[in-house]
This record gives sequence, structure tokens and C-alpha cells, in this order.
Amino acid sequence: MTAHVKILLHAMFKEVAGQREILQEISADSTLRDMLNTLARKYGKEFNSIIDPKTGQVNLDTLVMVNGKSIRKPDFQLEDNDVVMITVPVGGG
Repeated sequence: MTAHVKILLHAMFKEVAGQREILQEISADSTLRDMLNTLARKYGKEFNSIIDPKTGQVNLDTLVMVNGKSIRKPDFQLEDNDVVMITVPVGGG
């Protein structure tokens, strides 16, 4: 069975992909890592560095949220109709 996730892209990710929103088909057992690997194969560049090869976690320079919750573990299980946002953290002071 296939499922779909909506991917919202901000900052440099939007620029690299050339769009702000992607409706991505995923398999029923897809993880965040699977989805990010698909984006990296399709768009390259910044998408290749979302997962830190040293820690295996989402890079601290990237904010990945699923349904409004910040996710660092790439083995997070995605479900049909999830909304994934990929951006950079915003700091201020």
C-alpha cells in the first residue's frame, strides 16, 4: 500500500528544489531517512547533508518537523498524510 506525505520546504531547501511544497508518495513502511534519501537523490546539494554521517541523526543545522514535532531520529516512521517541514533553525536575541 502506498501513502503520501506533504513536504514543506523553506530557506535554502526551497531554493534548491525550486518549489515550496512537494507531495511525495511513500511506501507503508517508509521512514524519515527513506524520504530524505529520495530528496537527496532527486535534488542533491543541501539535502545530502541533512543527516549527519558522524551521529546518524538529523544535523543540528537543519530543522525537520513531522506534524509540528521536531524530529532528530531518521528512523522515525512516516504515516499517510504526515506533513514534513524542512528548514533551518532561526535564532535571535
